[in-house]
Amino acid sequence: MAVTIPDKERPEWRKMIDGEIEIKYRNFILQMQLTQMNKAIKLEQITYAQAIDKLYILCDKYALAVQSDLKQVFKTW
Repeated sequence: MAVTIPDKERPEWRKMIDGEIEIKYRNFILQMQLTQMNKAIKLEQITYAQAIDKLYILCDKYALAVQSDLKQVFKTW
């Protein structure tokens, strides 16, 4: 069975970066990347679209490792 991640167009990706979705992330790398992306957006170093792209690529590459966190955020897909 292939491990998948939610569609990139879902609004939860941006909410994860903004910190609107308050969960205890199990994957430290994911948590660290979200914090860095949020800071970079506030400093206008990257756009939301760029941050979402980076986050999506990270989660796609490590889909198995972030699966439990994604299930907390997205519930189903």
